[in-house]
Amino acid sequence: MDNTTNPNEEVNAAEESQSMADFEAYDKSFKTLRSGEFLTGRVVKVDDSEGIYVDVGYKTEGLVPLAQISHQKNVVPSSIVKVGDEIGVVVQRVDDSEGTLTLSKKRADADAAWRRVIEAHEKGEIIQAPCTEQVKGGLIVDVGMRGFLPASQVNIHPVRDLSEYIGEVLNLKVIELDQAHRKVVLSRKQAEEQIRKANKEAVMSKIEVNQIITGKVARLTNFGAFVDLGGVDGLVHISELSYKRIKHPSEVVQAGQTIDVLVLRVEPERDRISLSLRQAQPDPWDSVEDKYHVGDLIDVTIVRMAKHFTFAEVTDGIEGVIPMSELANHRVKSPEDVLQIGQVVKVRVIEVNRETRRMVLSVKQASEEASEPRPSNERGGRRNNNSSNSYSEASSNTLGDLFKAKGIDVNHLGE
Repeated sequence: MDNTTNPNEEVNAAEESQSMADFEAYDKSFKTLRSGEFLTGRVVKVDDSEGIYVDVGYKTEGLVPLAQISHQKNVVPSSIVKVGDEIGVVVQRVDDSEGTLTLSKKRADADAAWRRVIEAHEKGEIIQAPCTEQVKGGLIVDVGMRGFLPASQVNIHPVRDLSEYIGEVLNLKVIELDQAHRKVVLSRKQAEEQIRKANKEAVMSKIEVNQIITGKVARLTNFGAFVDLGGVDGLVHISELSYKRIKHPSEVVQAGQTIDVLVLRVEPERDRISLSLRQAQPDPWDSVEDKYHVGDLIDVTIVRMAKHFTFAEVTDGIEGVIPMSELANHRVKSPEDVLQIGQVVKVRVIEVNRETRRMVLSVKQASEEASEPRPSNERGGRRNNNSSNSYSEASSNTLGDLFKAKGIDVNHLGE
């Protein structure tokens, strides 16, 4: 029997041995993966019918099945990732003998989201998340996992229709965590309160008295208008809305309207800012003596009546007073005997005083003017200087005596 060794067989055996060693070395160069392990990989293929293929450094590409892409329902893979994206995944199943690897992006996202939620809860931070659906008792928000927003925590004020928040990105605070079942409860109400408080502190620190600032009318009440100054509301009292008398703020402003206001007072300790709309505008009394003069004949509107006086609107923000003695040529017991609220009448200006903000008018003298022949030198309802002076002198003597006799402070007639 020939025991000589065939050189070719020895070469083949050596090559096979080397190939096996090379394969084992190649096989060992890949990661050893365990179920539940978190990995970062690169997307190499996106198949909307199968899922996402990811290179995680294993000997074969891992597959993220459709059901493991997202916690959201009916997600199309190509709408989530694209080739070349770096994504986090968790090993779901690995079979070294078959060389197959199944991964879960959904679980990796949930783990990352849970860590963020815990951190936000510990630090009291505000997170943002879209509202995805309405359920019994509240809303579902997507914080990387499903989060529950109770109806009572949706807004500072009660909400009638929760559906209006679906699709909106909301500011939220974590208020409750269930570690065992990985459930999270959130509050938009607390988040908005925290934001408003921070904005209020920032605005309050910048606002100064006598500063004119722009704001938006937030809401109206019977006593005034609240104006949003960018995170903090200031109050314009009804007395500061207009130079003329008004019964309700809606006569001057409307909710949502942008206005300029003057800062009257800032009280940080009481969270209160007092504003004025009228003082941010020109004062009509500043130019009253340029527009109206003693002796002028003008049309006015009767706005209210008192026991001894009638008040008439001369122009927006300016009212004049008609004493009882200046209502008619005959004796009058009550202003209602000769005038009505809303009536437009012609009057003679018998006193104008910008400093005391007072204008005294006369219906009687205007009617006398209409019945007398018109002087040749009178134009535009005004007399010459001598005539004007006579009106002023006569009226001041008569009115002053009348006011003092009745115990009336003439400095407050327009108030």
